[in-house]
Amino acid sequence: MKIWVVSMECAGIAEAGGVKNVTFSLCKEFSDLKHKVTLFIPVYKCTCLDSLFEFNKLETVAEVELCGRKEKIQYTTARSTSNFDVVLINHPLFADKEAVYTYTENEEKQNPAHKKGSGHLDGLYLDVLFQKAVCAYGSIISRSDIPEILHCQDASTAMLPAFIAASKAFKKTNSVVTIHNAGPFYHHSFTSIGEAAWYTGLSTPLLEKAMNGRAVEPFLIASASGAYLTTVSEDYARELIDPANTEATEGLAPIFASNHVEIKGITNGFDFDRYNPALKEVSKLPFEFEPEKNDLEGKLKCRKFFIQNIVNTDNFKAAGIKKYGKLDCSTEYTKEIFFAYHGRITTQKGIAVLTAAVPAILENYPDVRFIFAGQGEPRLEIDIVRLCEKYPGKVTFMNGYNQTVVRLATAVSDFIVLPSYFEPCGLEDFIGQVYGTVPIAHKTGGLNKIIDGRTGFLYDSNTAGVLIAKLSEIIMLKMLRPSQISRMVKSGAYSVHHEYLWKTVIQKKYLPFFKEILKNSKE
Repeated sequence: MKIWVVSMECAGIAEAGGVKNVTFSLCKEFSDLKHKVTLFIPVYKCTCLDSLFEFNKLETVAEVELCGRKEKIQYTTARSTSNFDVVLINHPLFADKEAVYTYTENEEKQNPAHKKGSGHLDGLYLDVLFQKAVCAYGSIISRSDIPEILHCQDASTAMLPAFIAASKAFKKTNSVVTIHNAGPFYHHSFTSIGEAAWYTGLSTPLLEKAMNGRAVEPFLIASASGAYLTTVSEDYARELIDPANTEATEGLAPIFASNHVEIKGITNGFDFDRYNPALKEVSKLPFEFEPEKNDLEGKLKCRKFFIQNIVNTDNFKAAGIKKYGKLDCSTEYTKEIFFAYHGRITTQKGIAVLTAAVPAILENYPDVRFIFAGQGEPRLEIDIVRLCEKYPGKVTFMNGYNQTVVRLATAVSDFIVLPSYFEPCGLEDFIGQVYGTVPIAHKTGGLNKIIDGRTGFLYDSNTAGVLIAKLSEIIMLKMLRPSQISRMVKSGAYSVHHEYLWKTVIQKKYLPFFKEILKNSKE
């Protein structure tokens, strides 16, 4: 079948959050199964083209109307080294951006209004521009190249089903929209019908069907336009249609429920070959090890390397990372118990719960160390920096993103703590398990794929007190029954490698789903 995957990000090309991995893996695995896959993605200032070849800049320039203007779009086709086609969307507004969704520190220096970590002020304009550019592409290519499945990734592309509905070129195309995150700040919604109409040009009756209070929601536009909705885990699918989850979905869940919207949950796979710790050329780690075989000698060597050459050196320099705090360690680096957090530093991720729990743990367990890695909301970053200052030698913070550094932060630790208030799927638990780092997570959404007591630990109420109790319990278990932790390390690594490969998810979940869609469309 012919599949178009439309996404603002893709691993190896332009990276931001977990969407990048899903996008890449969908393209690669469907292509490996001999389906014709084309990725559509904008070209940003941060875009890396190293994994692409056979570039061809199309002579035809498309013109789309947006907010009373006519914007010219140029397209460049290319081929990925992973055997799928790519259409690059070229426009100056994308080319100016140093990150996919938010402003960088450098952009704030150039313009104080562009606060680091905050969303692009023209974000809605960029969303619509990208989607209209993809739609316009359909009018300049052969009808034989039009897809049977149009797969849109998250809210930033969720209105595309509505745009293609007005195009004769796509009359045989079926749309699928995957909800990666329906939490606050991820909706890309319009403040009113008037604003939505100004940006999109969509009809008032359609926009009225997509209202959430006074706001107009892209996910509801997708549903009202006949798109199939999916999300990234079975548990999150259930949460999205539970009216009780009003706050966690900023009002969407009760609307989905009252409209009887069906949302199919397909738990994301894991691209093991891009993280395999037994091959340092792909893991980007300095030493090799195999947690599935309880071979952790290389993990300990990675810990020594990380602490000696990154955390505790004054000469450390890595692009994208600002370092805070050092770690006091024994000569063997085995006396201490290391807890990591790696991910976005945001409210959703429960950072405030973790930072509130850290003091009690450090004051009661002198051999515990905390490693934070990530970037996000400035006030939460400041809270972590203050922990580094208050507990010298016990907390370090790798603020920013550098692939090798953040992977090391997880790989060198004994445990990774994931106190998310809600979590559609979760990638960091997979990464931790593959690196022999046992996840400790709030029991929510996609984190429920952790098998409590076998592949990790789960806890119910997401408060500092409950987390302190859980971490204390695990510390004692690590000290008194280390063999149990060793069994969990092995079980977790095996589970991810053999049960959650993307190839398996595509063949057993996505492919049957897409085939069923095509079958229904012919009936």
